[in-house]
Amino acid sequence: MNVYGFDSTIYDGEVIIDFLMFCVKKDISLTKYIPIATRTVTLYKMNKLPIEKVYELIEQMTSKVIKNRKQANSLVKEFWLHHKHKLNKYFLDRINSDDVIITASPRILTSGISNELKTNNIICSELNLETGKFDFLCFGENKLIAFKERYPNATIDEFYTVSMSDSSLIEISNKAFLVKKKTPPKRIK
Repeated sequence: MNVYGFDSTIYDGEVIIDFLMFCVKKDISLTKYIPIATRTVTLYKMNKLPIEKVYELIEQMTSKVIKNRKQANSLVKEFWLHHKHKLNKYFLDRINSDDVIITASPRILTSGISNELKTNNIICSELNLETGKFDFLCFGENKLIAFKERYPNATIDEFYTVSMSDSSLIEISNKAFLVKKKTPPKRIK
């Protein structure tokens, strides 16, 4: 089995950030979040802010954006109509039905495009649409925990990621590849 990251691997960018920006365009009252969102994402990208702080901001915005499950599904459907082109054909062509996609992105976003991903084996963050809070953040060590819970005896043949924060999954993979935009994946293990 091969395991793929989603953000900046299969999807060109951070899907949750793109989704929130999409929502800001739909609801002008959310523009007040743009300065703090920009600062938060910038600090995170510079490794000066933990991912948990980014997700705290996402929870704040999500509770304002999504009022109910029906509205959430409608927004996600519309989002993917405009962002499907950001799926990386290089990886989509390689995914098999027994492969796994693992991501910090919430299930509501990955389920909105699951038919394109060629696998039902998707491990992701769990966002509670009733509370706007994350019940589970699939990031760092949590990715390994979630993977082992779901596939206790599985062997990862190849693992594709953009982040060394996935080091625990890199360690248990036979081969691991670091993905950088517009270049072939570089083998790191």
